[in-house]
Amino acid sequence: MKVFVIFACLFPFLLWGQVNETSSVDGRLTVYGGESALRVAMVQDAEILIKELDKLVGVLEGKPFPIVLQLYPAQEGKSFQIAREFLKTEGAERKYRLQIDLRLGRGNSLNQERLDRALLEMLLIERTLRALPEGKTAERVEIRPWLLDGMSEALQWSLGKGDRRMYSSLVDSGGWVEVEALTDRTRVGDLDILSRELFRASSGALVMALLAQTQGKESMKNFLGEVAVFEGEPLTLVRSHFPQVNLGASGLERWWMLQVVAMSEKKLTEAMTVPETEEQLVRILELHLQDLGGRVYRVGVDSWRQVAVLEKEEERLEAVRPASDLLAHLSFRCFPTYRPVIGGYLQFFSDLVSGEVEEADVVLNNLQTFREAELRRYDQLIDLMDWYHLSSVSKESGEFEDFLRLKGNLRKGEEMARDPVQKYLDEVQQLFDLPKQR
Repeated sequence: MKVFVIFACLFPFLLWGQVNETSSVDGRLTVYGGESALRVAMVQDAEILIKELDKLVGVLEGKPFPIVLQLYPAQEGKSFQIAREFLKTEGAERKYRLQIDLRLGRGNSLNQERLDRALLEMLLIERTLRALPEGKTAERVEIRPWLLDGMSEALQWSLGKGDRRMYSSLVDSGGWVEVEALTDRTRVGDLDILSRELFRASSGALVMALLAQTQGKESMKNFLGEVAVFEGEPLTLVRSHFPQVNLGASGLERWWMLQVVAMSEKKLTEAMTVPETEEQLVRILELHLQDLGGRVYRVGVDSWRQVAVLEKEEERLEAVRPASDLLAHLSFRCFPTYRPVIGGYLQFFSDLVSGEVEEADVVLNNLQTFREAELRRYDQLIDLMDWYHLSSVSKESGEFEDFLRLKGNLRKGEEMARDPVQKYLDEVQQLFDLPKQR
């Protein structure tokens, strides 16, 4: 969202001279208007947000610029509304003022998510303004949606409130947004619900991947010191503050994809079942190769000879690296008996990179045999548990009656279709539909 400068030599007296105001302890946020209890609650929530943001990206030195939240009473027939302004004053010690105008809904209701997003946007802009070099002023400010969504997600995850389900869907479907398309987007209001959630999750993974790198917290702090006034390519600024991503053309993509995988995983205490582990292995065990045109394609591990014939060890390493990285993550949560299997595949990839492939087929066959035996044992165990459950039931639940009722209703539908009156009405309806079709 772009916020342009509004020059103001003298602020309205109603904004500065109101008695009904509440300020945060450090004076960074002041709320005007509304009821006292509502202002106090807003200030308390903002102080928590400020504290968590400083904890996530580091405390910024210097006197902060004020953020003003102006509340307006509800109006009949109008819903909750919120707007943001970036004000630049002339001849004043505080040369910037960030303002949020909020009109309450019916019964003093408000959209907390939109308010939190507006406050976070203003806090990010304020950090950039405070970090500007002496003598430099900002004429316009902008926080791209990816950074706003990403920081919001990172804050949620730092508080232990992150939702891994969307990230799990990203891993399963591969539907994440490409990094360049992510950083270039300037608005998200035109996205449908699913695309919006994918954008949010992709942004969160990108920000947390950047924070997870070496000196990531300090780099993010310096990045936020420029981002709101930077006018070049967004990805250029990212790479300038996170030099680790410049190791290769796909360096950032790789860090980012690994972060998505890590966030999609359940807690370490939640081990996968045998079928879940097997499903992940089937998805992971792929070799990444390139054709003559440089396009990447994937083959199964049974096609390991296509990797073995590559002359350079670096090429063989790149072919097995994605699967090796994902296997390492899977080892934390796989069914315990599969850990030796994962270790076997990792050793197989290591031997493939070094060119030691004399017993490759034997190793793969042994690993596959173990996996098939595990699946059989699991199916037998499930059958045994089902048998025990059915044979020890002492009371009928009656749930099967719903199935019989559904079956009866479907049968009634078939009988109605054969009914002469229903058949006649269908034919008449077709006659009326003919003019419309013409």
